[in-house]
Amino acid sequence: MAVLSITRHRRYTRNHTWHADIAGRPLFLKASPDPAEARAEHAGHARIRALYPVPRLHGALRIGPWMLTAYERWPPAGTGGLLLDEITSADQYGGTARLDACVDAVFACYHTAIGQTLRLAPARETVTKLYSDRATPGGRLDAYYQSDRPWCLSDTVRVRPSELSALRLTVNGKDHAVDFATVLTWCRAHLDPGRLVWAAVTQGDPTDLNIGWSPASGPVWFDYDTGGLNALPGEFACFLLYQRLHGAWLTPRYNPAAFRDHPGALAPTGSPPPAAHATLRSSSLTINYRHAPSATRRHVIRRYLDEIVLPTASRLGINGVAQWLRPYLVMRLLAVYDLATLQPADTALSLALLAQVIDPVTPLTSILSLDRSAATNSLR
Repeated sequence: MAVLSITRHRRYTRNHTWHADIAGRPLFLKASPDPAEARAEHAGHARIRALYPVPRLHGALRIGPWMLTAYERWPPAGTGGLLLDEITSADQYGGTARLDACVDAVFACYHTAIGQTLRLAPARETVTKLYSDRATPGGRLDAYYQSDRPWCLSDTVRVRPSELSALRLTVNGKDHAVDFATVLTWCRAHLDPGRLVWAAVTQGDPTDLNIGWSPASGPVWFDYDTGGLNALPGEFACFLLYQRLHGAWLTPRYNPAAFRDHPGALAPTGSPPPAAHATLRSSSLTINYRHAPSATRRHVIRRYLDEIVLPTASRLGINGVAQWLRPYLVMRLLAVYDLATLQPADTALSLALLAQVIDPVTPLTSILSLDRSAATNSLR
């Protein structure tokens, strides 16, 4: 019997991972070239482990410029995978009974953790990586958009962000206005480190790649560098927009390597692929788009909205849920991918969604493709 076995090497951005069996103990090894990032992950793991099921962290070792971390490999028993796998299976085979069992268990952990740790705090006391840090001078918003590079919206339509304020923008037949400089200023103001936010201890980046579930072992959370006290509207916006746009389209399209062990997630779901058509005539920019996540993802979005977001907002006395989430939704649209680097139809789709998100009269259900009209929208 082998004392040491190392298999299944994977690379995610700059990090490398392996499965290892050492004297019969199953481990998950992660090597990071950034020790500070690794230490942030260790700290996040420590902050959430009392509230969320997480694999045990066995230890870490500095090897030159690299940090090697050893976790318990999950699941320790039974069969299971990621929330992503449950969504994919329901997409492909129909029925949501098993997916709902997964979601029930995940949401139960959320309810308990949020209920125990909810408090009003200055934004600087929360984990700021995904929002405030990206909005501060020199952050990702500046890196992406300060140079005012043109966005390609079609083969013939190119618009610089600074030009949007002079354009009449029509999205799927409805007029909108996008003053990009004002949007950025507004976002920075809402994400100011001194601003008070409702916060709770969460994992901070709740994508369906970071949440696992097994019928035998229950739910589990992975990836901890954003773990800790997080702004709740940021947590909610991340989950909702990942199901609405990123997990449903952009992440598989631009980072397919992340799905190497989940190839079913790259298969067609029955929903038509996104399409967006942009035209520019004089001072009028028109974008007609069609994009809805699969029926299964809409089911998950609806449950998350109805069972997590709306009850939490009601408890806090927040009536305008869309307004509460809006700055964070904008950041998820602008500060995950640089819109100047996407394929034209994806940039047009992102701009169209941005216009809808900042519009105070567009319902959150329409933004999330939960309205029947939004889910069945066709190009005109």
